[in-house]
Amino acid sequence: MASEMTEMIYTIALIIAAATVANTYFQNTTQLNNILNVASQNAKDAAMTSLKTVFAAKISDDTIEVWVKNIGTSSIDSYTIPQFDVFFGPKGGYEYIPYNKMSTPKWNFTILTDDENILKPGDTLDIKIYLDYSLTSGDYYFKIVSNNGVSSDYSFSL
Repeated sequence: MASEMTEMIYTIALIIAAATVANTYFQNTTQLNNILNVASQNAKDAAMTSLKTVFAAKISDDTIEVWVKNIGTSSIDSYTIPQFDVFFGPKGGYEYIPYNKMSTPKWNFTILTDDENILKPGDTLDIKIYLDYSLTSGDYYFKIVSNNGVSSDYSFSL
């Protein structure tokens, strides 16, 4: 009788342990699946986003205008564009340029052919960079990085 009771206690303990292990396994599998879904969506977004810097020009002593085309297959909402990182400066001395702050340096943008506040595939982004110094002759570097890590750069001389 005592051995049957001991065997029953061991069986119940084993069932509880197995249920606990199975529950932990399923929770971890669900979490891993969620992480993989997010990573897959981020990779898809990055694959569908592509930017190409078309041209850059000096428009005043302290202002540069840069045109960046959306050559990807997905549209970019205008509210995400201020989250882009912009870098500009002489080669070897470029710096991060913040979006539309009160003082210079800063940058802002207009979507050319914009009718919906969306940078659609084929649309061009017109970026103006306002500097806190005068531009001189030399080689300059521009780089833009989207909020999902896709980038385009451009080098030019004045």
